[in-house]
Amino acid sequence: MVKDTIERTKDFVDENIDRAKEYLGDSYKKSQEHVDDLVGDANKQWRGVRAQVSSQWDNVSGEMVKYVKRNSVVSLTIAAVIGFLVGLLFSRRD
Repeated sequence: MVKDTIERTKDFVDENIDRAKEYLGDSYKKSQEHVDDLVGDANKQWRGVRAQVSSQWDNVSGEMVKYVKRNSVVSLTIAAVIGFLVGLLFSRRD
């Protein structure tokens, strides 16, 4: 009688352990797939943002070059004033 009870208990525990492994394995696989999908989506979005920023930077830098070529005296004056101000900020006289 005791031997039968022990065997049934052992079988019950083994069966439930197998069920738990199966359940957790499926949950892990689903979670991993979900994480992989999220990472893939984030990579796609990052590539899109990077391409958009690069395109906008090309546009802005192109416009700056055009402005400097059209207004070279003004551009040199602005650069000189900025350089002078930066020089004042970094040169401390104690």
